[in-house]
Amino acid sequence: MNVSVLMNSVLMAIQLYPDVKFHQSEKYGEDLADNVWEYVFAVDLLCSHRKWVWTHENVISKELWPILDKWVKRKKGNLTVQFIPDIIIATVLRLIGHLCQMGLKEGFITAVKNIISVIVTFISHADEEGVPWGVQLASVYMLCDTAPCNPALVQQTLQAWKGTTKNIIPPAVINFMQEIASLCVQDNGVV
Repeated sequence: MNVSVLMNSVLMAIQLYPDVKFHQSEKYGEDLADNVWEYVFAVDLLCSHRKWVWTHENVISKELWPILDKWVKRKKGNLTVQFIPDIIIATVLRLIGHLCQMGLKEGFITAVKNIISVIVTFISHADEEGVPWGVQLASVYMLCDTAPCNPALVQQTLQAWKGTTKNIIPPAVINFMQEIASLCVQDNGVV
């Protein structure tokens, strides 16, 4: 079957999956349930056959960004925009993080930096904008997935976010932050 047809089917299934809820994990906090992760991995696998350029143009830009854009517009009060559940946004963010790892492996650092700059802005205002905790965590994990392309920016963003959040930071985030701090030491010789 054509990869594009399969991709559209999986992306539609993600958006229409009934009764999807966050899974509470002791290690990761509010996270995706195993059945949702299967969709993320399916999209990641399908995209790996088409490589980064196709993935960026056809999946991230044409499919995933519009979902995020609709959600943000709805959150800002535009009730004419379709309602999208928070769990779907968390799924989209985690998926973008996984797909960006492909971009990093293929050497498209600038494209990934452009994507994370949007998420950095998003997470920087998450608490004051009332972004739900599960979506905040998905954004944080997405930044952790892409940290190798700009560890100093990701570390700075996560430290600021950690300082403003009123929620308990899951152990996985603390571990990722320590790994990112190590990347910063390797890149600059200082933290």
